[in-house]
Amino acid sequence: MSALAGRIAERIRREGPLRFDLFQEAALYDPDGGYYERPGRVGRTGDFVTGPSWHPAFGRTLARAARRLREEEKKSSAKGEEGAPSGPREPTDLVDVGAGEGDLLAAADQALRSWGVRDEFRLVGVERSETRRARAGASVPDALWVSSFEEISRVSGLLVAYELFDALPVRALIFEGERLLERVVTLGPGGKGFAWDLAECADGEEWLERFGASGVHLLRNQRLEVRPAAYSLALSLSKKISRGLLLVFDYGAPARALYSAARENGTLEAFKEHQVTRDVLSDPGSRDITAWVDFTQIDEAFRAAGLAVAGLVSQARFLAAAGIGEEIAAAEAKPTEAKRLVERHALGELVAPGGMGESIRVLVASRNVESAGRFVEWPVGEIMPSNH
Repeated sequence: MSALAGRIAERIRREGPLRFDLFQEAALYDPDGGYYERPGRVGRTGDFVTGPSWHPAFGRTLARAARRLREEEKKSSAKGEEGAPSGPREPTDLVDVGAGEGDLLAAADQALRSWGVRDEFRLVGVERSETRRARAGASVPDALWVSSFEEISRVSGLLVAYELFDALPVRALIFEGERLLERVVTLGPGGKGFAWDLAECADGEEWLERFGASGVHLLRNQRLEVRPAAYSLALSLSKKISRGLLLVFDYGAPARALYSAARENGTLEAFKEHQVTRDVLSDPGSRDITAWVDFTQIDEAFRAAGLAVAGLVSQARFLAAAGIGEEIAAAEAKPTEAKRLVERHALGELVAPGGMGESIRVLVASRNVESAGRFVEWPVGEIMPSNH
């Protein structure tokens, strides 16, 4: 048993069975042994990949979106009063919340420099883990790196949250038929390892009322997960935006689909060495633990904060609208057919059906951006080039 597992076991002996979100919080974020305090977990050689870690084209495409916002602001300023500045005085923000080891901002930084406009943007990375924040800071030293979003006063530009919400701890519940019960973590047989148990769910009636208001109908013995902190986090993020886009990339669905009969066993999973398992209790700290996101909850928070919600679309659709076609076209300029094939495959993973291009959804919201709707529409023409 690892030192972290030993500490969790001792806590259970002292306090009794733990709610799952408390177990998950320790497993992921404990400063001495938590999963996210260990480097190298994300990427092809880690436990799972994300869009930003898979290929720099993802970050470059987000930089294109930020640049589009900058150009629109310039045009808007030019239409102002006579004698007013011809463009925005302050840099446009590109903020990555849950930035990990800095893959997205590293690619964006490189792209903005290659276009000769880097000084028009302020790059900000928000990363809770000290270990990962240090690695990110070394990768993109010209970005501002902070541990909490509360350290940022306001955002004018593009705010990205890639798999931020699915990293929030969840409570594991089960519907008995008339009431919700809490799935809690206790010690395994003989005090070895961890096992599931059931306990009363103190706020079960409140959750059932919320589900009813969202049109959710649970099955008897249906397992499910909820994130109490998601709404307040979404509200906090949206209140920081004075002008710009807020993009939430994540695995998830609207409430009615997320809690439908198709997912009667819930979505709680763990990832280790690119393998997925339902065993989320073994060896805490060694694997990522996650569950799908309730996009209805986030949508409601955005609207409550006064944001305009353009829609929920696939990652493929958003990237197509944001300009990944230019990255794909550039791949065709590689000097050999072998290199072109490698690039086509890598870029295809970001947008192809059946992979993260369709599995990852993007909730697009904005404040004072008239063109936000364009980011949820397919552009005219194909994304993928022909082989001819």
